[in-house]
Amino acid sequence: MGKKIFISGATGFQGGAIVREIIAKGNNVTSLTSSEEKVVSKTNLEILKGSFENKESIKEALKNVEAAVFTIPLVFDVEKAKEYTSNFVEAAKEENVPLVVYNASFDLPTEETGFLALDMKIEIKNILDASKLNVITLVPDIYIDNIAAPWSIPVLHEHSIVPYPVKSEKKLPWISHNDLAKYVSSAVDKPALAGEVLPIGGNLLTGEEISEVISKELGKPLNFVSVTPNDFEQQISPAFGELAGREISNLYRYVESNRETLTQKAFLDSQEKLGVTPESLEDWAKSVNWNLS
Repeated sequence: MGKKIFISGATGFQGGAIVREIIAKGNNVTSLTSSEEKVVSKTNLEILKGSFENKESIKEALKNVEAAVFTIPLVFDVEKAKEYTSNFVEAAKEENVPLVVYNASFDLPTEETGFLALDMKIEIKNILDASKLNVITLVPDIYIDNIAAPWSIPVLHEHSIVPYPVKSEKKLPWISHNDLAKYVSSAVDKPALAGEVLPIGGNLLTGEEISEVISKELGKPLNFVSVTPNDFEQQISPAFGELAGREISNLYRYVESNRETLTQKAFLDSQEKLGVTPESLEDWAKSVNWNLS
């Protein structure tokens, strides 16, 4: 019989990939959802009604788990992020959770950047450090699945371009949701790594290289188009809101200023410690449904 593991955000893209990998290894998963429609009760998956605003609902989801995977929900409010994290920490301590795997979701700076979305991560890490819980911190960078998001694929088909807010011909570290799930799943089984901060992913790719491989899958030539973070902000703000549009774009402003540091992380060391080899760009592209439907 496998372990019982709590995974936050199980109904989202990142959390959903982690859930599938954890269950595929024979484990059982619990999670929380604020939506009554997404409540699930199956043999190996239980999604309870609740949120990080309610410590008691977190405690219920953490009962008898052997590990908890914590990814902060998408919020752009430092106080709310601190509240969510503190509630999770208190619940985890009261339920004697033996191991927490913290998915930072993006780079985790060691000093404040002036960018809200990044500085929040520092606050979260400080709360986790002060908790004295056994925590493994996983630090990914750019999710290549953003290029294959439901709102992105029509652009590839209709305009034959792959637009993204990173510089042309510059290698950056990318990671797929599939690989994120493998790293998390491995970390859950390695409590001896508690206290470590591990950069994960490390496929160093240019936008042009990604576009070329997607071109082969679609059977049509695609051109990579480098979008500035300012233009990207203008494009996404109507859909995501002004605050979210600015903060999401700030992540790419940060990437632009810290490219060298990001590419020189100790990815190989993390791969060895966690026993994960990132999937190739070609394998990732083949795993995506590029159809418009």
